[in-house]
Amino acid sequence: MEVIKMELLCIDFINSQWYKTHKVFKELLKDEKWFKNFCLKWNLSITYMPNKEMIDTLLGLREFLSYVTNNLCTKKTIDLKDINKINEYLKAFSFYKMIEKEKDSFSLKTIPVKSDLSFILFEIISSFAELITKYDIQRIKLCENPECGWIFYDESRNRTRKWCDNTCATLIKVRRFRENQKHIQRKSK
Repeated sequence: MEVIKMELLCIDFINSQWYKTHKVFKELLKDEKWFKNFCLKWNLSITYMPNKEMIDTLLGLREFLSYVTNNLCTKKTIDLKDINKINEYLKAFSFYKMIEKEKDSFSLKTIPVKSDLSFILFEIISSFAELITKYDIQRIKLCENPECGWIFYDESRNRTRKWCDNTCATLIKVRRFRENQKHIQRKSK
């Protein structure tokens, strides 16, 4: 079974906290190289690294989105207070739309009135709003590997995916197999 990965800015952002369950890693939002690559990957223009206050804001947003996503995965809904907080984030930004010509087609670009790091916050929270309004929230899942906790969007036909990728799936299946073998050996003694 090949795992298809739907890429969304908000999921990539939330999963940047993965280091918390893996002690050899560091806080990625404080890593300049990682942050620049993240912004480049998602086409977020950045002219300078965020200061401590902005990093704290990003950490707060990530913690909030992680909390909401965890609740969404367990309750299959989002509390009204969390919806209101998402709306507060969305209201805080000023931008305009602009049409740009690209070879034989046109594209609609979102341009911030003030080009600062707060626009990155807007793009992240907008991505999350798009995820919960345009996609099936039943498909937003947490990897069932207790040592992982990665968030992913289940694109399988039957919505039965339990793990973020084949590595976690194999790891859990091997652990289960070994546990069963130990149990069988104990019974035979």
